[in-house]
Amino acid sequence: MSDLENIRLKRLAKLQHASSSDNVSNRSSEVSEEHEPKRPNIREDEEMPDVVRHPIEKKQEIASPARPSSQQRKTFSREEWVHVITSQTLNITLELEQNERFYLESFKRDLESEGHPCVFNEDNVDSALLTRLSVTGDNTFKYLLNSWSSVYNVLKRLPKDEHLQYKTGYLTKLKYLLVSYAGITILLPDTFNCSPINLADLLTKSPGIPLEFVVDFVARYENEGLDEFFIPVLETLSMKISRMDVESFEMNIIQVVLQLVSMKPVAVLVPQLPSWCPSTNPGEIEYKTFLGRISSLTVFTQEVANRYFSNSKDRSMQDITSSISSLRVVITSYQEQLFQIFNALIRTSPEIRENVLDFLAMVVNVNHKRQSLQVDQFDITSDACMLNLAYVLNRLSEPFLDIKFSKLDRVQTEYLRRHPRIDFKEETKLNADQKSSEEFYSHCFEGPNNFISDIFFLNLSYHHFGINAAVKALEQTLVSIRDSEKLRERLEAEQAVNSNAFLARRFSAQIDRLYQRIDLDRSFVHCYEIMLTQPSETSRSYNFLNFVMAWLLRVANNAASDYPKAPLVLPFSETAPELFKNLPEYFIEAITEYVLSLFKTSSSTLTTHSSDTLCEFCVTLLTKSSYIKNPYLRAKLVEILFYGVQNQHGQPEVMIDVLSTSHIATKWLIPALMGFYIEIESTGQSTQFYDKFNIRFYICEVFRTIWKLPAYFGKLEQEQKTNLPFFVKFVALMLNDATYLLDEALLKLKDIHDLQERVNQAINTGESNQNVQESQQNLVATERHASVYCQLGNETILMLRLFTSSIPKAFCALEIVERLAAMLNYNLQALCGPRCRNLKVRDPTKYNFDPKSLLSTILDVYLNLCNEDNFVEAVAHDGRSYSKEIFDRALGIVRKHNLKSSFDVENISDFVNKVERFRLEEENEEEDMGEAPDHFLDPLMFTIMKDPVILPRSGMSIDRSTIKAHLLSDNTDPFNRTPLTLEDVTPNDALREEIEAYMKSLKEKRTKRND
Repeated sequence: MSDLENIRLKRLAKLQHASSSDNVSNRSSEVSEEHEPKRPNIREDEEMPDVVRHPIEKKQEIASPARPSSQQRKTFSREEWVHVITSQTLNITLELEQNERFYLESFKRDLESEGHPCVFNEDNVDSALLTRLSVTGDNTFKYLLNSWSSVYNVLKRLPKDEHLQYKTGYLTKLKYLLVSYAGITILLPDTFNCSPINLADLLTKSPGIPLEFVVDFVARYENEGLDEFFIPVLETLSMKISRMDVESFEMNIIQVVLQLVSMKPVAVLVPQLPSWCPSTNPGEIEYKTFLGRISSLTVFTQEVANRYFSNSKDRSMQDITSSISSLRVVITSYQEQLFQIFNALIRTSPEIRENVLDFLAMVVNVNHKRQSLQVDQFDITSDACMLNLAYVLNRLSEPFLDIKFSKLDRVQTEYLRRHPRIDFKEETKLNADQKSSEEFYSHCFEGPNNFISDIFFLNLSYHHFGINAAVKALEQTLVSIRDSEKLRERLEAEQAVNSNAFLARRFSAQIDRLYQRIDLDRSFVHCYEIMLTQPSETSRSYNFLNFVMAWLLRVANNAASDYPKAPLVLPFSETAPELFKNLPEYFIEAITEYVLSLFKTSSSTLTTHSSDTLCEFCVTLLTKSSYIKNPYLRAKLVEILFYGVQNQHGQPEVMIDVLSTSHIATKWLIPALMGFYIEIESTGQSTQFYDKFNIRFYICEVFRTIWKLPAYFGKLEQEQKTNLPFFVKFVALMLNDATYLLDEALLKLKDIHDLQERVNQAINTGESNQNVQESQQNLVATERHASVYCQLGNETILMLRLFTSSIPKAFCALEIVERLAAMLNYNLQALCGPRCRNLKVRDPTKYNFDPKSLLSTILDVYLNLCNEDNFVEAVAHDGRSYSKEIFDRALGIVRKHNLKSSFDVENISDFVNKVERFRLEEENEEEDMGEAPDHFLDPLMFTIMKDPVILPRSGMSIDRSTIKAHLLSDNTDPFNRTPLTLEDVTPNDALREEIEAYMKSLKEKRTKRND
């Protein structure tokens, strides 16, 4: 029979005896209520110390005992001391005269009848306490707690004398007795005729329960039904937390949970909870699981958004910032308590640690849908819960993060092939298909995974499916605001021109709903700001992802690499290591998406942390297309470099310094950017034609910035000298882009010119509202396209100006010079020709169109190349767009608006004169030449070939420069579309000799005629 049952039976017998006898004194009015104790006892109405205090904090005083009375200062024997202390702490007496304490009349009669002295001692204190408890009723637990507090205070202040050990033992026994009866009172309240007791409420509501009492209570019942007490408590507290938001949150509740799980006997009960993991449904995790409930505190509720951020557009920034700060204080404090709970559980035992890690893995594994384009919010765990758990993992990661990455070796490269917790089987791999990936991971390693590896891969997954998914939700909210604003503006415009009263009311109702929706969305944006832009947390995430970047570079180099202790050595091997190829894409995407979000929000984290690893990571992985198959993922690396060299919202260019000093960057960045510029020509997606322009825009911006850095002077010329075919292909694609973008931009501007006039005419002539609206909608769409094309075209022509100023000869290669000349002549004609008035639009800066600046830039390219004979010849050969009159008009505009110096104007004039002289000479030669044989003519350009070659499959003869130019953008035979490379062609020496002889004979005839 258990001690609990023995005590219960003994107590029942006593209580039965007590109820049959008249054990109540004539002070009947005092029987049913607590007597005010004498100090150092705790008074009944005195506020008890709150339990909501972290166990590692300095213990607060439970009660301050008064200065001992003269009686207390006497020297007592052991027996006398026991009697006095028992009377004081339990607030009981055997003397009728001591009115301030409860008189145990029946207990005294029992002692007298049995011939025992009327004093309290070790043998009868249990019976005395039971006698006292027989009349406490609903105050039973309160009495026991106050008595325990009195004992605790006496024990804490015992003087050091020869009886110290005995006294300590007796007081400890007394505490044990009080705690035992407290447990019985909770489990069997009817025993003392008291109402049921809610232990969870006692712990969380004022005045609370001292932590030291809870510690004693847990120690007492550790091996005797502790689960009966604390499993209901933990369930109740977790349910309370799950029902709260940041506004209604009671911090003391989660502090109580922390204090409870900090005690190992309670912590081991957590996996036994009915709510430990009853469901793996992601939408139910934060409602049905214990850890999910306590991790669910949120700011993403309509009540919080409306209360703190409504009408945010009309409020001052200081007011908004104040609201954000106040809510962030609550969230930060809560998240810290949450981390301490997880940390306490993990440190309890290896078994509990495994259980907690399994739970964290389960949550992220069932939430892969969070990165889907369209997802039902009821099918995923909320942003708040995922962000709170991500905070926990960031804190758990801190011990192995340091600036030198000294614990990088502790992340096991074989982890993913040794029963990993994270599920990535269905995830796209960096450069492996599903079959090869399954084959690779089918070869497993034996042995255990260490804790650091578990936390590393779990945290990386939470950054992707948790933090970055929340960032994506924020971006979708911003898009929703923008779309709603446009719809509101359109409805207001329609309302203004509509005279129908019914439709006017309908428009008004729709507009009011849109205003409410926009205001709520703006409020939620501030809620996301609270959770996603906390500086301390962004710093932790950035430090962790820096660590991940270092690990990925080590894996990409080789498994034995000691990077970053030793510097990277590029280039890497042509084939990526098998482990790297089979890593999930989101390992890199988690980094790129998060860093980009920091750039876009102008986070101070980027300016206070080193960018060395980030720079090496981006440049290194850009150099090898065989390492990352997805071009859009590599494009994110370029986008990071783009933001890193920009001055964003007053923030300094965070990567300029490292790009100037990094050996990896100064040597490999330019060829990496050029190579990716070429590769992005084809992405394999249906939108590749338009995607490439956006990506190349970032590349151009990075080029323009690093061009000014001394560390990159001469790098482009070096590329041109060491790899001319590669350089020529890059230039050819850049010319293609400039030709297309500027052509489209000017066409769209002409359309805008026409649409603006059409809208004005429709309004002035009173055309129907439908016609006006259609014209306005077409105008808006055209304006959007024109703005994009103008911006991209400007960037491309600016980069062309930079490059031609540095290495003009490289742009005069036969395979590209004629294309360059034709592009420049065409755009010069569009800007200065007779139809230039069609480009006149209202507010051209709205479309990134500055005709004077564009004209000046194009003329700069002419100036850079004007001394190259091949360029002069190519301009002269352009019979489609070249005209001396156009150049004259351009120079007239230049002089009028003072766009160029007189020296530049004179050089352009000299260049035009060269072109005219060359054209005159060619015209004379053509007159002398007459009609050349057809087989001498290039089948594509219809000019006499100079170096004819034979195409292997079609058998056609074509000029070498023509086929080289064709192959720059199309690797097929132009006559039958079969695959073709320049190495496949063979010289047609016989035809070349025949052409040379023909040209020689013509030259001799011309010489004789001139003589």
